[in-house]
Amino acid sequence: MKKNNSDETLKFKKKRSSDTIFTFKIISAIILVIVFLIFILVSSKTTSSDSYEIEEKGQRYGNSEFIKYQEKISVAIPSGGRYILDDADINSFRTLNSEDRSTRVIGLDKNSVYFGNIAIPDLDPNKLEIIGNGYYTDGTNTYFCSAVSERNKNLSLPMKVFQSVIYAFSKTKKPQTYIYPYKKIDTDKRLKPISDFLFFATDGNNIYYEGEILENVDLNTLKTIDPYHEYFADKENVYYKSKLLPIKNSGKLKIVSTEQGDEFLYDEANGYVFIEDYSFDREKAPYKVLGNEGNHLYNLVFVNNEGIYYYDNQKKKQLRAGDNIFVGNIEELSPNVFTDDENIYYFHAYEVRKRLKHSGGYALASRNTVIYSLGKKDAWEKVNDIKSGTVGSIWKKENKYYYFDNLGIFQLIDNTIYEIRDKETLEYLLSYDEENSKIRELIENEKLIKIEGEKKIEIRIKYTTFFISGLLAFILGIVIPKVLHYFREKKNAKKL
Repeated sequence: MKKNNSDETLKFKKKRSSDTIFTFKIISAIILVIVFLIFILVSSKTTSSDSYEIEEKGQRYGNSEFIKYQEKISVAIPSGGRYILDDADINSFRTLNSEDRSTRVIGLDKNSVYFGNIAIPDLDPNKLEIIGNGYYTDGTNTYFCSAVSERNKNLSLPMKVFQSVIYAFSKTKKPQTYIYPYKKIDTDKRLKPISDFLFFATDGNNIYYEGEILENVDLNTLKTIDPYHEYFADKENVYYKSKLLPIKNSGKLKIVSTEQGDEFLYDEANGYVFIEDYSFDREKAPYKVLGNEGNHLYNLVFVNNEGIYYYDNQKKKQLRAGDNIFVGNIEELSPNVFTDDENIYYFHAYEVRKRLKHSGGYALASRNTVIYSLGKKDAWEKVNDIKSGTVGSIWKKENKYYYFDNLGIFQLIDNTIYEIRDKETLEYLLSYDEENSKIRELIENEKLIKIEGEKKIEIRIKYTTFFISGLLAFILGIVIPKVLHYFREKKNAKKL
């Protein structure tokens, strides 16, 4: 009898534990669904027709981003939507109406200066002056304000969720997810803008970029490494924005990237690699970069003596793809094709999109970059470039001819190497002067047949969107019906 009681007690405890775990999973799933639905609702409110109506029917203040509509003043903040200036005085509100485009996000009334929809309490609107390059002063306090919106770093995820819940079910103030970033300058000196350097200013002693001091900078030798990026260098130091990077200026710094891919600062002299202020392991340098400006790869490849490396933009770090398989000197024939002392190699890129079982849709699971070998390079002979190499080139191996593509995956050319099937197509390509779409037609008509070499290295970047989408589909399609069934069965059992 005691044994039976013990067994019954054990079964009861297991059942209770199982019920507790099940309940916890259900609650977690429901919370996820609620959060997901709230964000959909918030997004729909953010991108609703109200914003369009305001812009179409409202009164714009000069050339600014501010509009008055139905006795309210609002400002557009890209990626965030349109925000109301709740405390603005409509009768005294004005904008700067300067030819300086950065001033378009600055508003003033009799009480405050506004950076977008945010009131700055210690700037006097009656004394505000434009310094230039995004800097403003009232003679006492000085600020920088960018006209380029960015995610609000001061809004934590829990607070964003909480504010989103309130906003989704009411007419309260929506979450400040994006702002025009600003910075108060800690100086009692008058700033001057630095010409030819956007967002730069000086007080005579310090140099500022977006309101932050650049340490040990020499203004006389300061240059932008590339006009479209935020890397700078003087005669000695290198900077990302205002951050001093732990290298010296070698004089051979450049920006490298795949087509539409991550952009890196690369030191050709020392083989150092940076993405923003993140540094590849400098003890493993020098790295040689492969695939710069390539369009048949998602990830640049960085090779040193012992390994092949890449940057995972989801994990935000340098990773190792494998051992260095190359022999001797590596030379690029094009951004997509290269050789070592023995073999010829090419890049191939593809995406994996997986079907969501319970919704019928697809989600991005991974982006992949593969290095293939075409064998001994001595067997290959270049015949001709097509349109100076912008389209591709023609190569010969033994008695066959091949098309090496340079248009890339973003021109819907999926593969890098194709066999030319007949003499007519070869002659057509040798005198090719057509639109890029003609190459796609040759592929579709099987005049160009893809070939595949020997796979050597594969880089895979996994995306969480597939997991999240699959989880939500599972919750909505499986979990919720099972929950309802569970409680229905439990209710029926009690009746028996």
